[in-house]
Amino acid sequence: MCPAHPKGGHTLWASRALVYVERLDVVPQRSSKTESTTGLHVLRRAKRASGKNIGEVIPLDQLRSYAHIIPRFGCIADNRLTHSNSIHGSQTFFLNKYFDKDFFYAISRVL
Repeated sequence: MCPAHPKGGHTLWASRALVYVERLDVVPQRSSKTESTTGLHVLRRAKRASGKNIGEVIPLDQLRSYAHIIPRFGCIADNRLTHSNSIHGSQTFFLNKYFDKDFFYAISRVL
């Protein structure tokens, strides 16, 4: 998204693309950093004390990398979830390190 000044003037952010991001925390597993069945890290949405998700609008050029996440359904998936709302309706995710080779190497060094 690119911001527009409400009165048609010029803003500092007018030439920069912005993006909304949410914080996801790594959930430690019993004996490992990764989930035993998939070998993937488990992530959970970070929450404020009020229960709202922790999120910010930041300049797009401040992102280091994208993260490919997969909703973690557990034993039974909620039947209200669809392909268009499963990311928004889920609270826990898998970090898909197999999405592409470059992402695999980048995330392997960080976590």
